[in-house]
Amino acid sequence: MKKTDWNAYYKKPYKFAGFTKRIITRVLLKYIQQYMPKKTDMTIMEIGGGNSCFYELFDETFQPKAYYIVDNNQVGLDEFSRRIGNRDNTYLINQDILDHDLKVECDLVFSVGLIEHFSVENTREAILAHFDVLKSGGILILGFPTPTFLYKITRKISELLGLWIFHDERPLKIAEVLDTVNRHGELLEKKIIWSIFLTQAMLVIKKKTTEGHR
Repeated sequence: MKKTDWNAYYKKPYKFAGFTKRIITRVLLKYIQQYMPKKTDMTIMEIGGGNSCFYELFDETFQPKAYYIVDNNQVGLDEFSRRIGNRDNTYLINQDILDHDLKVECDLVFSVGLIEHFSVENTREAILAHFDVLKSGGILILGFPTPTFLYKITRKISELLGLWIFHDERPLKIAEVLDTVNRHGELLEKKIIWSIFLTQAMLVIKKKTTEGHR
């Protein structure tokens, strides 16, 4: 299967990315405010963040003690650096999340548009990697496309028009993700965002206070 060209994406984002990210940002903001109200000294990790479109709002709103952006695409990280510059509380980490060797744990971990770019087994490993860097009792938010009829039709039209660039995207059924999530966390919220047509599932999970990853 042809791979998504993330260098090209970060240099020239997908045509409808701005529209979809604005909607997703509102949902993320609502969940963070709901499940982590007035938390001081919060630490946040955005996995697959690259040239993050969430950073400015979340940094201003929550004023975290530390904000980690983890991505294995240097082009995306460089674009972020050019846009934001250096900030004392912000750390960019170039690493494949499947390596499982990040030496940090955060209160909040989230990713949007990441775990669907792996095989079935590696999707499981990617989800586990989120738990690896999440504190006991911390909050995990996962956003990923799910194969509704609307998703399938929208993607097919995009492919026919030659606009589709996420060649290795594998839309995930919520049950597949929950099969891994439920072993390590408690599902607090589940939602499908229909208004962006390429329907996105959003899960809010609280990590169990005592649990093993495997």
